[in-house]
Amino acid sequence: MAIFALSIAVVAGAFAKDPGKVNSRYYLIGHRGGVTENEIHPENSLAALDEAIERGYKGVEIDVRESKDGVLFLYHYATLERDYDSKDRCADLTWEEIQRLRPLRADGKAPVSLEEYCKHAQGKIQEIMLDIKIPEPSDEFFEKLKRILGETGFLEHSYSIGYGEQLRGTGCKITMLLREREEFFQKYGDKTKDLYFLFAGIDELNSRILRWCKEQGIQVMACVNRPWREPVTPQNIEEAERDLEWLKSWGVIYYQIDSDYDRPFRE
Repeated sequence: MAIFALSIAVVAGAFAKDPGKVNSRYYLIGHRGGVTENEIHPENSLAALDEAIERGYKGVEIDVRESKDGVLFLYHYATLERDYDSKDRCADLTWEEIQRLRPLRADGKAPVSLEEYCKHAQGKIQEIMLDIKIPEPSDEFFEKLKRILGETGFLEHSYSIGYGEQLRGTGCKITMLLREREEFFQKYGDKTKDLYFLFAGIDELNSRILRWCKEQGIQVMACVNRPWREPVTPQNIEEAERDLEWLKSWGVIYYQIDSDYDRPFRE
C-alpha cells in the first residue's frame, strides 16, 4: 500500500508544476473533453476544455449522449452514479432533471450541453472528435448534431469514432480501424483518404502499417489513453513516452491523448 501511495504521489508531483505549451507542430486531441489527469478537472467539462486550450491542444474528444427530451450533452457513462448522487440512466432523464443533478465532487457541475461546449470552444480550438455513446442514434439526433457542429464551425473540422454512413459527405472524417483497411479501399478506392483516418492505439502501430499509410495518403491518429485500462504509474508513462518518440520519428503528428502522456510534445 505504501509503494502504491508513493507511486501516485510521484505522478501527481510530476504535474504539479506548470506543464508548459505543446509544440505547435503536433495535433493533440484531449481525451474525454480536455485535460483531466489526476482528476484536475472533471471529464467533458468546460474547465477541462479551457486547460487543453491553455496547453495548446488543437482539439478535444468528447462523449455525446442525448437526454430523454432530446438535448445533446456530454457524458461518458450510460448511468450517472460515478459522478452524481443518482443511479439513473442518462437517457431516462430530461435535460431539466440532468441540470438538477448533485455532483459527488466539490468542483463538479451538471453535464454541459453539446451546444454550450461547442460555443465555448469556437475560435479557441481547431477540431472536435466525437464519441457518440448512443447505441442506435436517430436521424433526428444526427440532424441536431450536424446543426450544432455546423453553426459553431466544427462540422468540417471534426472526427467521428464510427457512424460513417450518417456523417459521410459532411466534411467530418470517420475512423478506420486496422481490420477495416482492405474493406474500405475496395469500396472507396482513392477517396478513402478523404473520408477516413486510421485510428489505432500506440501499441498497435508498427513500421509496416505506417509505411502503408504514407503510401496511401491516409492520416494516422494514434490513440494514447492507457489510464482507462490501467492505473497511471511512472513506469507506464515512461513506456508510453518511448512509443511516442518512435511514432514521432515516423512523422506521426496527430494524437488522441490523455493529458498524462503529453510531456513528449511540450516545447
